[in-house]
This record gives sequence, structure tokens and C-alpha cells, in this order.
Amino acid sequence: MGYRSLSVTLTIVCATVCLYGEKSSWADSGPPLQDVNYGVLVGTWVRTDGGYVIRVGEIKPDGQVVAEYFNPRPIYVDEAIAAKQKEHLKLFIKLQDRGYPGSTYTLYYFAEKDALAGFYYQASMDKTFEVIFLRK
Repeated sequence: MGYRSLSVTLTIVCATVCLYGEKSSWADSGPPLQDVNYGVLVGTWVRTDGGYVIRVGEIKPDGQVVAEYFNPRPIYVDEAIAAKQKEHLKLFIKLQDRGYPGSTYTLYYFAEKDALAGFYYQASMDKTFEVIFLRK
């Protein structure tokens, strides 16, 4: 899968966020977890523009996600949540470590590409970047 086809996916993500709102409430995101297959989010994901890695190990019944983040060293994950927003699975990760205080990922799963695409908010710079992760 080439980067060009992933750019199309990211464009779809941007349109999705514009339609549904990036900061929607997790409580209002969709059906109960037992009605959705969140297992597709489990795995190791590598960001296409560098060596950044998200490892999703487990998704608990309440939506809490056991996740790790590496750049390339481990960065503390303060919070990780899975939800469903309209037709997309959504993964939210909040980092809390040196150089990453309050930085977040808001990612959407695209089954047709087996990719996570969305936004990285770098809190210390107050900037948001479009990002894509592919399954390792």
C-alpha cells in the first residue's frame, strides 16, 4: 500500500472529523462496547513518517485500552480509550512524559486499509499534525 493511497484515507479522516467533530464526548460516541469488534485495534502500529510505535494490547469492557507508545524509547501513556464514532472506531491516547506533557493522538480505524489515521496534538508546541499508522 503506497503513501499516496494513504493520503486519500487521511483526506477521508479529515472529512470525517469535520462532520462528526474531533472533540465529541466519549459517552455519546456510539453503541455499547459489547456491540462493536474493537479487537481489530489490538496490535502494533507504526507511524508512516517515522519510528513512532503504538502497541495496543487489550481493550477492556469499559473502553479503557492497555496501550504503549515508543519514540523509540517508551513514553508514558496516561490515558487510552476506544470508542465508536458514527461508522469509525476511534482510538484516543494521551501521553504524559518529558517532552510530551498532555500530547494526544485521536485516531480512526479504516478497515479497507487496515490503518489508523487522524491527528497528533503536540501540546508543548500547541500544534496538530495529520498522521497515519500502519499495522506492523
